[in-house]
Amino acid sequence: MTHHASRRSIQRNLPMDILRLIQSYGQPIHSRGALSLMLDEDTIDLIAEDDLRRRQSLRRYRGAYIAESRQGDIITAARRTRRLRRR
Repeated sequence: MTHHASRRSIQRNLPMDILRLIQSYGQPIHSRGALSLMLDEDTIDLIAEDDLRRRQSLRRYRGAYIAESRQGDIITAARRTRRLRRR
């Protein structure tokens, strides 16, 4: 994880365990020339399985995403506030 990503995750209240879940299970999205992994509803269902309490706690972070380098390092972390532009 880059220093920038570390700062952004703190500013945006995204705990490290959530970033790891996004990195492991996130929905890949190619946007603006980078690979982003997003925590969407399908990903939440996959992680939570049948645990309703877990699903509710993860929904708080729905729309959070990370941008990854080609080496797999997290470049930045954010929350989606509008529709992603795909190119």
